[in-house]
Amino acid sequence: MTQTLYQNLNSNIEKFLKKNQKIVVGVSGGQDSCVLLDLLLKSDLNLKIHVCHFNHMIRGNSSDSDQTFVQKICQKNSIPFYAKKFDISRASRLLKAGIEVTGRSYRKKFFEEVATMTNSSLIVLGHHNNDQIETFLMRLIRGSSSKGLTSMSILEGIYLRPLLDVAKVQIEEYSRSNNISWVQDETNSDESYTRNNIRKNLVPFFFKLNPNFDQTLKNNLYHISEQNSFIDNHIKSLEKEFLLHIGNNDFILSLKKFNKLSIFEKKELLFSFLSNKVGKRTFISFKNIADILALASSKNASGKFFLTSKIQIQKGYDFLFVQLDESINNVYDIEINSEGYWEDKDLIVQINKSQNINAKFFNFFNNKINIKVRNFKNGDKIKIKNSYEKKLQDIFVDYKVPKFIRSKLPVFETNGEIFYVYGLNVNTAFFTDKINQDSIGISVYNKNLNKLIDAVNL
Repeated sequence: MTQTLYQNLNSNIEKFLKKNQKIVVGVSGGQDSCVLLDLLLKSDLNLKIHVCHFNHMIRGNSSDSDQTFVQKICQKNSIPFYAKKFDISRASRLLKAGIEVTGRSYRKKFFEEVATMTNSSLIVLGHHNNDQIETFLMRLIRGSSSKGLTSMSILEGIYLRPLLDVAKVQIEEYSRSNNISWVQDETNSDESYTRNNIRKNLVPFFFKLNPNFDQTLKNNLYHISEQNSFIDNHIKSLEKEFLLHIGNNDFILSLKKFNKLSIFEKKELLFSFLSNKVGKRTFISFKNIADILALASSKNASGKFFLTSKIQIQKGYDFLFVQLDESINNVYDIEINSEGYWEDKDLIVQINKSQNINAKFFNFFNNKINIKVRNFKNGDKIKIKNSYEKKLQDIFVDYKVPKFIRSKLPVFETNGEIFYVYGLNVNTAFFTDKINQDSIGISVYNKNLNKLIDAVNL
């Protein structure tokens, strides 16, 4: 082995890892992971290594032999060893997902559990440049966004792939020069697996067309990554400008601004926002995004649909309301019979006759405080000052109050008659601007509701 080869394989280890750092290393027993482990053991960084081995149980006794092989390496080098045996084939059938996808998911979960248990800062894997090529071609064939095509990164969250820039032939050369023992997984030659088929047939074809295909692809992936980085920064700035956060679960989007964006910007903004807020476990599809865009551009004043079992998207005039947990709603039920503070969940109501407070003032005919605070109900009517009684529903339409906020506005009634709707600037028969000693002042506070009222310009 030449010193140049060692330095090439070891460069990212020295670059990304620190002295005495605790790490988890995924070791299958194959050539790549065994070479990686050897490099880490020879490093001058005195790394605190914990080895993980995931037994997929796909190859019966051979899978168990691989586990024993890795365990013996760890015993020889006094390395803590963690193994998990799990029937991936059975899990794949139950989940109705591919074996490769299922295996990757459960393996990742196990590695992360060990990292947490051992207080390790990184999970180190043996992926190399040929893996990168295969992943790119797999995603290209199956269909992927530009972000997906960039495939793997050397450092991605808690995952480190220090050999990702290294060609497979260099790993093979290092293995021969250092007499590295490893086990052969016979399923790697099974072309029924998509990756194996690509490795044995498609990759050699591309190298035949272009002997420098690996370097060409590496350069292209770098350019795609730069473009993605630019797009991500632009989309993040759009999110800050266009999406207003209302409380823990609610967000509002101004359609006047949003609909001026390009289709690409709209799609990327929605996908980025939903992926971050909903989480990676909930799949956000192109159809989901298309449904939201259709609602946003609809000529109808209102509309709604469920993106998932809990996430509701609603349109109200010039706004789109995203509710990440539809089961959480403002329900008011307050009985007030005296001055003071009254509170129900996040809603605070202050009743005071003092003319010095910032409040709306009302005169009741019997000067008695008998107030009920509740939510809007269909059929509610309210008497306008010096006018007639009118359906609250019609007033909402007149004032272009979006449907998604109507049920959130506290309705105040006395003796069964509505005299005030917080957030709605309507003078009722009870409202007075000539305040006297009998006038009753009402002030309302709800942080999230106030933000929502301001957002829709009520």
